[in-house]
Amino acid sequence: MQFKESHIALFPLNLFLLPGDYTQLYIFEDRYKQLIKDCLTEKMNFGIAFSNRSNLKSLGSLVEVTEVIREYPGGEMDIMIKAVSIFQLEKFYFQKEGKLYPEGKIRHFDVAQNHTASPALIRSFKDYLIRNSLYDSQLLNISELGIFGIANEMHMSDQEKMELVNLGLREDMEHYLKNYIRYLELLQLQEKNVFQNIYLN
Repeated sequence: MQFKESHIALFPLNLFLLPGDYTQLYIFEDRYKQLIKDCLTEKMNFGIAFSNRSNLKSLGSLVEVTEVIREYPGGEMDIMIKAVSIFQLEKFYFQKEGKLYPEGKIRHFDVAQNHTASPALIRSFKDYLIRNSLYDSQLLNISELGIFGIANEMHMSDQEKMELVNLGLREDMEHYLKNYIRYLELLQLQEKNVFQNIYLN
């Protein structure tokens, strides 16, 4: 695992994204309106510091602004962001010098985000999609999928995503995802049995 230290603009949120994942944000505070404008004009990324007491390792997501969906008269914005990597926050500064928004000293690290999933995991994932009628022709036709690419399609909670990243090793993350797929299928089977019992009664 390779580390690289740097300083980045920060946006603390109770949100944790894996590389490749997208989400939409509504920007309304002046400091974060300034942050997004700086990202757009200076073509820079910013970090989402995952503000959750369970985040013992101070993990966060480095993200890029991919689209400004809507701008409002008061300067508020709806934006789309994409996570590009994971970082660990080493020091938090409440205000970047000369700016309204926070800054942080971070360590970037690569946790299998460039690793292709094993054929066994890809097969388990595609079988899960087919068995549950989650037909996505694009996904089913891709021969190579990344570990995080699969995780992003499983609609995991922030806590589960963080657990996955904390494992660090590719083999351990693959094992986690295989078990997660089994867990989802067991839940669906239990829900089906409960529904059938209610219907029959």
